[in-house]
Amino acid sequence: MTSQAVLLTIGFMLVLGAATFMNYESNVSTIDHGFTADFASFIKSFDTKYDFIRSDITWSTYGGAETRPTTAPSKYPIVFVHGNSDIGAGNGGTVGWQTGFTTLIEYLQNYGGYTKADLYVTTWGPANPNLASQNGHSEKYVMTTRRFIEGVLAYTKASKVIVIGHSMGVTLARAAIIGGTYSESMLSKFTVGDPITNSIAAFFGLAGANYGLVDCTYATGLPTCSTYNGFSPSSQMLTALNSKTHREGAKVYSFWSPNDDIIKYNCIVNQKNTCIVPGSDESYQQSGYTHFDVRDKFGADILRLLQKL
Repeated sequence: MTSQAVLLTIGFMLVLGAATFMNYESNVSTIDHGFTADFASFIKSFDTKYDFIRSDITWSTYGGAETRPTTAPSKYPIVFVHGNSDIGAGNGGTVGWQTGFTTLIEYLQNYGGYTKADLYVTTWGPANPNLASQNGHSEKYVMTTRRFIEGVLAYTKASKVIVIGHSMGVTLARAAIIGGTYSESMLSKFTVGDPITNSIAAFFGLAGANYGLVDCTYATGLPTCSTYNGFSPSSQMLTALNSKTHREGAKVYSFWSPNDDIIKYNCIVNQKNTCIVPGSDESYQQSGYTHFDVRDKFGADILRLLQKL
């Protein structure tokens, strides 16, 4: 498949994804979007190198307490990591599907007793579907994710957090947690740091491409399909992430659909299920779910697992 064809698959298909995706516009305003003033002040100063506030994007963030906690919380805080071109806690954006984790946040608050002080998300990328093919697992995106997780740990005083990633957010979060050194090109490398596995109570991977994407096989010139840090099935970063298992957290769970309309091919890449994080303790699949359904419709299963932790 040519680079142009993959661009259509990864970029244009994301733009059209809303056609197969139920309308969430009427639901997204039921949560109080954005960071609290207290958390915004904290996270802005926690690491000034990265823009966690994202004032350039509407409803790009969520989370925080009214005043900084002085003791560890009763629940493990949850950090969400969205997918390629999505918005952290969006309103649908220009294409309908850019709602990020709004639906899952709403579910956990309505049925799980979670509050805004328990749930955290920022927007790591440009949130522009037209740039989807240009987004690889860059130093900026991996380190934004890493430092945000570390910031939530510091702010909440929790011993551990839970990380829930969707799509590209799965592999970004895995790199952020596992740490190590990765290449962005033949001449450019970056170091994440030591693993923070011991600070992650559980890792949830929703519709990830852990072994890459079939459609990236012949389009390695696109950043998102790079053989260094993209979704090429021969990606150096993915190979490193998959070389050992169970480094994402104390528990690892995967959620996927054989009908995923972005990953496609029943989630099979080189005879492996790319949607399952290697070494997962449990995996959950639902036929008929689209790529974004996996993000939004597994709330009951996710909550049940959370309540066991």
